[in-house]
Amino acid sequence: MATMVEEQSATLPLRRLSGFGQLYVTTVGAVAVLSVIADSHAWYVVLVVLALPLSLVALWVSFYAGLAVGFVVGADPAAFSWPVALVWVAVWTVTAWVNAQLGQKVLRQGWAAIPPRPREVDDDY
Repeated sequence: MATMVEEQSATLPLRRLSGFGQLYVTTVGAVAVLSVIADSHAWYVVLVVLALPLSLVALWVSFYAGLAVGFVVGADPAAFSWPVALVWVAVWTVTAWVNAQLGQKVLRQGWAAIPPRPREVDDDY
């Protein structure tokens, strides 16, 4: 049986977001809310640009998660649904949190924090 010290060393250290990271996540969450309740398509563009490193993943996940939640709750596709909107905002906020964590890691340790992939023989072309 492992001791308490061994169990603590096996877990990853919990890193908190800086003030700038928290502001970034909050801003992306607010823009996600605006994209749901506003009639302008410009908020979608702002949302994609703000979450750029992972915005394509967030678009894909939020679209299909919203479809799944809408199907489960029986929401009309043409009408506004709070559960679908909540999933949309949650996915974009989590995406911003992952972006902020990655950005802080790169700022703290440099680009060496992201390990490169192994070189292949065909990489020379």
